[in-house]
Amino acid sequence: MIDLSILDDATIWVAISFFIFLVLIFKPIKSQISNGLDQKINELKSQITEAENLKKEAEDLLILQQKKLSENEEKIKKLKKETDNQVRQINESVDKEFKISSERRSKAFQTGLKQIEDKIRNDLKREILQKTVVFTELRIKKDLKKKHNSSFIEESLKKLSDHI
Repeated sequence: MIDLSILDDATIWVAISFFIFLVLIFKPIKSQISNGLDQKINELKSQITEAENLKKEAEDLLILQQKKLSENEEKIKKLKKETDNQVRQINESVDKEFKISSERRSKAFQTGLKQIEDKIRNDLKREILQKTVVFTELRIKKDLKKKHNSSFIEESLKKLSDHI
């Protein structure tokens, strides 16, 4: 029959108790480990999804910034072209103004020079006429007799004085 003496051995009862203990603890530990791993997996999946979203946002921002950079480079080229055109127009305008100013100054100088020449000529004419009158008067007085020609001299002097 069955030998029940094995049941008196404490080692067997410790082994059976340990086995029952393991069976009873295995399920809760398994569920805790499984839940912990599932949470960790979900957390990692969430982090991966978040990282992928951040990567996508970063790529979108990169594309947007590259587009803005390209637009800004085009604007810079356009502004440079416009600035070059404006500088050229300003230079042309300054050159025209300088020519016009030079021509005005030249005309003003020529006009002033002509006025000075005319004044000098008129002054010389007046001086020559005055000296001629004085010289003629002296000559007439010297050559003609005073009594006969005094009326003639006065009349001539009057005419000459009126012309001056």
